[in-house]
Amino acid sequence: MAYDNSDGRLRGRKLQAARLRIWSANPHCARCGKLVAFPGGFELDHITALHKEGSTNDDDNMQVLCPPCHVKKSAVDMGYKERAKFDAAGRVVW
Repeated sequence: MAYDNSDGRLRGRKLQAARLRIWSANPHCARCGKLVAFPGGFELDHITALHKEGSTNDDDNMQVLCPPCHVKKSAVDMGYKERAKFDAAGRVVW
């Protein structure tokens, strides 16, 4: 079966090389500033999401994000609204 890369995402060796290159330039989360470990302590994020017009896999369009910050940014990129938060008693926290 042929490999389908029609979505434009980096995979395999190209992805791993980009992760190391971007992390080596700045090993801190671009949003919260937390120092992140290589290889599993961060996620490589496209500053302009790949599904948006003009996005590329260039290094200047990628950044290091810790997993919690990546979840938040991805939700914004996809247009999702933030879910309500609840305390231990089940009451909504504003």
